[in-house]
Amino acid sequence: MDTPSDVSALDRLLTTGRIDAHSIVAVVGKTEGTGLGKDTARETVDRSVRARLAPELACTPDEVGDRLCMILSGGSPGVITPHIAIFSQRLVDADAPLPGGGRLCFGRAVSDDILPEEIGRMAHVRKVSRAVRAALDGAGVEAAEDAHAVLVKGPALTQVAIDDARRRGAEPVTLDLSVGPHGAMCYSNDASALGVAVATGEVPLDSLHDGVIRQDFTFYSDVAITSSASEKTHADVVVVANRRDGLGDLRVGHSSMTDVLDIGAVGRAVRSAGLPVQTVVDPDLRGRIVYVMAKMIIPGSDRIAGQRITLHDDAVGYHVAKAMGGYLVASTTGHTAAFVSGGERNSHQGPPDGNPLAAIVRVT
Repeated sequence: MDTPSDVSALDRLLTTGRIDAHSIVAVVGKTEGTGLGKDTARETVDRSVRARLAPELACTPDEVGDRLCMILSGGSPGVITPHIAIFSQRLVDADAPLPGGGRLCFGRAVSDDILPEEIGRMAHVRKVSRAVRAALDGAGVEAAEDAHAVLVKGPALTQVAIDDARRRGAEPVTLDLSVGPHGAMCYSNDASALGVAVATGEVPLDSLHDGVIRQDFTFYSDVAITSSASEKTHADVVVVANRRDGLGDLRVGHSSMTDVLDIGAVGRAVRSAGLPVQTVVDPDLRGRIVYVMAKMIIPGSDRIAGQRITLHDDAVGYHVAKAMGGYLVASTTGHTAAFVSGGERNSHQGPPDGNPLAAIVRVT
């Protein structure tokens, strides 16, 4: 996208018949801007995409969100290209499943509204978990392990939301509207991540309580890639999975990074998806990588490989983390149009000090 309002590429796909708007499950992408809860660039992209899709879907721009999910992550620092990716699919009758463990499919769902005082707490976890389960069912996924990425865009606290909660006699989980360790966006993202973990069976619901969220990072999801925005009052959920009776030539795989230096995670994710990769993606195979989705979390420690880093003290460390992730993906795949969100310090997304990463590839 040349500007936040540039939907010319989407327009070409629609006018040439490359995609049918009714087949779109989700619009996913990275936008320029601050990447904070209130991000005008992200909101501009959201409005522009809705305005272009509305006539195709015979609805108003506001109603577009009833027909598909919008998961846009703000902030494209470093080499990340601002872009949108269109997730679309259609159902057809198949004589027999293809060999190789299934093909790419998507499922989507929308959670119940999450009240300001519920953000970052167990009510948030439960509502997202139910939505993820609905998305898994809608995708026709037979087993949770067939899901390799679960994208969630949840609500972020704002001062208006905090004031609304207090007028009703409720207290929000935090008053910190930053992306710091006690920031509202981190609480929202991590409650969403635990909701994913519960739905996929990675974490038992009865092992969780409010005190676990953003405190005990031994509870996590390997496939949750979550973010939040002030314009949301609910959570949009998109499951990216392999359906065992699916058709087509695409598959998805995943592998969490063990730390921010783990470039091998890209190769492992690509191999998980079905390409013959050992450690590093061979340049001849890069053209078969279609899309990469990842988080880049600021590690809990100020040391990496035994050496001190100053990322904790960086005023825009959340932006630096995204840039780090963007470079890691681009340098190993050749793709700058990748979905790299991040900036939280510690998270329930991926293992402690690690990061979830998934890759969609063309296998045939």
